[in-house]
Amino acid sequence: MRLNLSSQIVLNKVPVEFYKPKTTVEYSEISRMEKIHTDIFASMAEGASHVADKIEAGIKAAQQEGKFYVMALGSGSSLYSVYDELVRRYNE
Repeated sequence: MRLNLSSQIVLNKVPVEFYKPKTTVEYSEISRMEKIHTDIFASMAEGASHVADKIEAGIKAAQQEGKFYVMALGSGSSLYSVYDELVRRYNE
C-alpha cells in the first residue's frame, strides 16, 4: 500500500475522458442530465478557438448568401480570449 500519495494528488487536472468522450455512448453517459448541449475544453484557449471557428464559419456562410452576419456576445472578462482570437484571425 502506498501512503505518500498527497504529493501526487492534483485537483486542477481532469481526466480527458470526462470532457472529451471517444464515442457517442460515452458522451451520452456524461451528458444525459444536461438540458443544454455543452462542450468542455481542456483550456480556455482551446475553447476560444472553437467558438471563433463557429463564428468564422457563420460569417463566411452569411457572406456567401449576400447577407449580414449579426451576433450578440456578452461583456466581461470571460470572453476576452474569444475576442482576442477573432481579432487575431481578422488581422491575418
